[in-house]
Amino acid sequence: MINRILIILVIIVATVGYGVYQKNSLERQLSGAEKKEAILASLPNSHFYTLDNDKFGLHDVFRDGSKSLLVVHFWGTWCAPCEAELPALVNFMKGFENKPVKFLLVAVNDELPKVQKHIKSVALPKADIVWLIDNDNVHRDLFGTTRVPETFVFGKDLKTLKKYLGPQEWNKPMFFRAFEEFLQISDSKL
Repeated sequence: MINRILIILVIIVATVGYGVYQKNSLERQLSGAEKKEAILASLPNSHFYTLDNDKFGLHDVFRDGSKSLLVVHFWGTWCAPCEAELPALVNFMKGFENKPVKFLLVAVNDELPKVQKHIKSVALPKADIVWLIDNDNVHRDLFGTTRVPETFVFGKDLKTLKKYLGPQEWNKPMFFRAFEEFLQISDSKL
C-alpha cells in the first residue's frame, strides 16, 4: 500500500515539475530571452522579378501613399496545396478590388511557362495584383519561408501585421474581417 502511495506521489511531483518547466520555457520564448524571431518583423528592402523579367522593389509599393496593405503570397505550380488554395485566394482578392491593398503573388522556384499557363486558368479579379517569380531564393533568405504556401501581410509602416502558414480557407468571413482590421490598423499608424 505504501509503495502505491509513493508511486502516485512520484508521478504527481514529476507531472507538476514538468508543467513548471514547460511554463518557464514558454515564458522565456515569449519574453525574447531566447532570441529567435518566429515572424519577420518588417518588410525587407529587396526585390523580385515580374513575369516579364522587370525588377519589382518591395518598398516601392508604399512610396506614392496610395496603398495601406501589402499582401505577399508565396506559392508554386509544383505545390498541390498551393494550386488547390489559389482559386479561393483569387476569390478573396475580389473583395478588395476597390481597397488600398496590393497583392504580390510570388511563384517560388518555378518555371515561367508553367506559371503563365496556371495564371491563364484562373479568373482574375480587378484587384491590384502583381505576379512575380523568385528563382533566387529571396523568399527563403529574407522572409524565412521554407515551405509554401505562406502569406505575409504588411502595413504601410512596413511592419508585419500577420503571417499565415500553409494553405488557408480564404473564403471564410474571418479573413475578410481580419483584413478590414488590418486596413484600419495600417491607416491609424501613420
